[in-house]
Amino acid sequence: MNKEVIYLEPEDDITDILTKLQRAEQKLVALVPPKKTTILRSAVNMKLVAKAAKESDKVAVIVTADPALLKLAMAAKIPVAKTLQSRPVVPTEESVKASAASEDLIDEKAEENAAKAGNQPTSAKSASKMPSEASNSNSAGSNGKSANSIELDEESLEKGSKDSKKGNKKGKNSAKAGKDGKTSKFEQNRVKIIIGAVSGVLLIILLVWALVFAPAVDIIVAISTTSNNFAENISFTTNPADENVSEGKFYAEQLTYEQKKSTEFDATGKEDRGEKAKGTVTVSASFVLKNVDEKGYEISIAEGSKFTTGGKTFIATSGASAGWNGVDSIIKCDGGNLTFSPANLNKTCKISVNVSLEAQNSGEEFNVSANSSWSTFGGNMVSNSAAFSGGSTKMVTVVSRSDVDKAKEELGAQDIEAGKETLYDEVEDDQLVIEPSYAVDTKDAESNPGIGSEAEKATLTAVNSYSVYVVDRAKIEEFIKAKSELASDQRIYSFGEPYFERFTSIEESARLKATTETGPTVTEEEILEQSKGKKIGEVQSRLKSITGVSTVDIKPSFFWVSSVPNNPNKVTIDLTVEGEH
Repeated sequence: MNKEVIYLEPEDDITDILTKLQRAEQKLVALVPPKKTTILRSAVNMKLVAKAAKESDKVAVIVTADPALLKLAMAAKIPVAKTLQSRPVVPTEESVKASAASEDLIDEKAEENAAKAGNQPTSAKSASKMPSEASNSNSAGSNGKSANSIELDEESLEKGSKDSKKGNKKGKNSAKAGKDGKTSKFEQNRVKIIIGAVSGVLLIILLVWALVFAPAVDIIVAISTTSNNFAENISFTTNPADENVSEGKFYAEQLTYEQKKSTEFDATGKEDRGEKAKGTVTVSASFVLKNVDEKGYEISIAEGSKFTTGGKTFIATSGASAGWNGVDSIIKCDGGNLTFSPANLNKTCKISVNVSLEAQNSGEEFNVSANSSWSTFGGNMVSNSAAFSGGSTKMVTVVSRSDVDKAKEELGAQDIEAGKETLYDEVEDDQLVIEPSYAVDTKDAESNPGIGSEAEKATLTAVNSYSVYVVDRAKIEEFIKAKSELASDQRIYSFGEPYFERFTSIEESARLKATTETGPTVTEEEILEQSKGKKIGEVQSRLKSITGVSTVDIKPSFFWVSSVPNNPNKVTIDLTVEGEH
C-alpha cells in the first residue's frame, strides 16, 4: 500500500493537521511531528486525528518515539512508528513504559558522554554530516521506499502489533534494568493533566453559558394612573348590518339554553260532579186582538235560554215558539181558534209553549217544587205545574287553572341558578353580558291530567328557556376610548367591568357605565429601546425619569447579571398600573 508522508510544522494547529490529513490522496498517511511538538500533546487533539482519519477512510500513523505521544496515541488507538522505515504498531502500556525507560537511559548516557568529552566543539565534518543524514532520511521517507523500508499496509499493522507485544516483554525488562524502577514524569503527572484539561473545557462551557445564554432580566414598570367614571347612552340591534359603533349602536346576540323539566303538584280545585235537576216550564201570554198591530204577537224561546227562580238558573235544552203573525185570519189560541174579524176584536187570545229546562249546576237545591215563582221571560209569564227533580251533589277534587299556573311558576324557579351557570358558560371571553337582559321563560307547559280533570295529584311538564344578550367586548372598549376624549399623550391602561343600566328591552336604549384607569402613554417598545445593553442602575434611572412612571423594579436572572441583554428575547417587560396585583 502506498503511503503519503506529511511533515508537520511547529506553527501548525490542530485544524491545519486535520485539513492536511483529509486532503491526503493516499489511504495510508504518515504524520511526522517536529521534535518536542505541543500540538499533538493533547488527548482531545489526538482523538480528533483518529476521528478525522476514520471519517475520511484513511489510516493515520504517527512517526515518533516520544513516550508522551505514544501514550496519547495508545489512548486514541492510533498506530505509531519510530521511523518511516519501522513497522507501525498500536502502542500498549508496556511498550510506552519501555520507550520511556529507553529514552531516560539514552539521556543518561548522553550526559555521561558529554561530561567525558568536556566542552569540545563539534567538528565541521560532523556538523555537516548530520543535516545530510537527516536529508537522506527525509528523502527516503518522502519516496515511501528504501532498501530496508516496510510497506505500511493493513497486514503489516496487524503483524507489527503482534511483534510489538513480543518485544514489549523484552522492552519492559530492559526499561526496568535501565531505569532501575524509575517512572516517567509524564506517567506521574498524567492524572493531573487529564483533570486539568477536563476542568478547562468545563470552565469554558460554564463561562459561555453564564455570559451568553444565562443573562436575562425582567423589567417591571408601574404606571401612576387616574380613575375616571364613564357613562354614555347606547342602543342595541339584533341585526348585525344595522350596527354602528361610532354612534353607540351595538349588535346584541342572544344566547339561549333550554332544559325540559317536570314537577308533580297537588290538585286543589273543587267541583260538584253530581246530577243536575230537570223539569218543564210553561211560558204563556194573553193579548186582545184589537191591541195587536200588523206584526202580530209571538212567544219564541231559543235553546240555551236562561230561566230563573229563587236565584237559581236553569237552561233551556230545546227551543219552542207560539203566536200570531198578524196576517193570517185564523188565530190559534189556547182556548181554540179565533177569526180575525170586527166581531172578535175585543176578545182575548191566550197562547203558551212548554220548554224543557236543566239546572245550570248540579245539586239538591235545584230540585224546585211545583208552582214556584219564576221571573218573566221576555215579559211573558213562566210557571211549572210539576216539581223539578234529579238534582244531587257530589264534590270532587279537580286540576284547576290556578293549580297549573302555580306549578308553572315553581318549575320556572327550579334549578334557576344551575341553568344560569350553564348558560353563562357559553359566553366567550371576548363577549360582554347585558346582565339586565337575563330571563327565564317556562313554555310548552302541559298538565297530566289536564285542567278540569278529577285527580288528587298531577304532573306538569314544561321547557325552561334561559336567555341573555351579549355584545362584543372589544367594540364596547373601542367606543369608551373614542368617547373618553383623551389627550394625545394619555392612554387607557385598564377598564373596570363595563355594565348596563336603565335596560328595559333589547329594543330600548340603555346606559353604558364603566371605570377606566388613564395615564401617560408609555409603551413596552419605548422601555426596551432605553434599556438594551445598559447597566441595570442606568436603566432604572432612565425609566424613572419618564413622566408617569412611579416605580421600576429590574430582576436579573442571576446575581452576576449586571446589564440588560441586547437580545429582546432575553428581556421581559411587565407594564402594570400602580396598585394592581
